[in-house]
Amino acid sequence: MTKNTSSGDVAVNIQSNNNKNETENTDSSSDQQSVQAFDIFKKALTYNVIAKYDPTIDQLIHLSPYCVIYQFDGTDWNKLDYQGPIAFYSRKVSEIKEGAKFSIQDVMERDIYQYGLILLNRAKPENFTIGLLARKYLADSDLDRAIAVEKKEELVILNDFKGDTFGIWLFDEKDREYLYKFLSYCIEN
Repeated sequence: MTKNTSSGDVAVNIQSNNNKNETENTDSSSDQQSVQAFDIFKKALTYNVIAKYDPTIDQLIHLSPYCVIYQFDGTDWNKLDYQGPIAFYSRKVSEIKEGAKFSIQDVMERDIYQYGLILLNRAKPENFTIGLLARKYLADSDLDRAIAVEKKEELVILNDFKGDTFGIWLFDEKDREYLYKFLSYCIEN
């Protein structure tokens, strides 16, 4: 059965569909804005939490929602009691000027790190932190003990100034790759 409609009915139906599409687009745009607002809020909150532990935080570079830390004892990887969100951030350090060189001892005693890596621990009150400094700022005599980073299987492996080797496991493979590339870049440049 065919229903005849006048051109006025068609115009009303088209107008009604256009309003529906505009509403859907507005809802989608509103959802995107809500997600962006939540992301900004989450980063601001994380920044403020990190600032309580490290007041020299300058900029939050990367945040990953779930990470587990392992330590290599020379033969095996041991899971440490650190798990939770991990953040990589830059630090405000006035002593770092182009051409400056520091011994590892100076770096550790005077807290001269360009970058910080912190895991906000959900397992216990103590957080996991490592300070990072580009190789170009190390005294030539300490280059053999510089921080090193590599990626093996599902771990981002980081050797710190003390000679400890840590494995950083991130749930999201993209986060793992991003963190590895960024750490490598910051340490080498």
